[in-house]
Amino acid sequence: YAELGRLAADAGVPVVLDSSGDALRHGLRGRPAVVKPNSAELATVASGDPRTAAAAMREAGAGDVVVSLGADGLLAVTGEGVWRAVAEPVQGNPTGAGDAVVAALAVGLATGRPWPERLAEAAAMGGAAVAAPLAGDVDKDTYHRLRAAVSVRKVEETSCH
Repeated sequence: YAELGRLAADAGVPVVLDSSGDALRHGLRGRPAVVKPNSAELATVASGDPRTAAAAMREAGAGDVVVSLGADGLLAVTGEGVWRAVAEPVQGNPTGAGDAVVAALAVGLATGRPWPERLAEAAAMGGAAVAAPLAGDVDKDTYHRLRAAVSVRKVEETSCH
């Protein structure tokens, strides 16, 4: 991942890294634009609370870090600040929810959406994936309902570097 990430970064292509363990740790050297660990994956790479650990990932090479906190939403530690996004709780199968979050983050990155929009869309997409009866599915109506109810707030103006 590190080599592929460096090649992409050198070519001006942003990378979103969603991995775990050694692949996540080594992938940070590739300077990914966004890294999206869940809280368990984050804990294997950096210590401390999620905010501190995400800041450490930025220091290790990540551009921005978005941590999936399960039912507690998303925490984004970015060059523009620290954000929290919380969606309406949903019941269902979490398989594929992280991938749905990554997809929404990638769209937001590619289109240059501001962080509050990226996070609201990512939280809603992850929730819609959990609520879907089949892993990997997302119901459009559920997504729109969740998207309207997502709360995003900036908790810190600038992040640690």
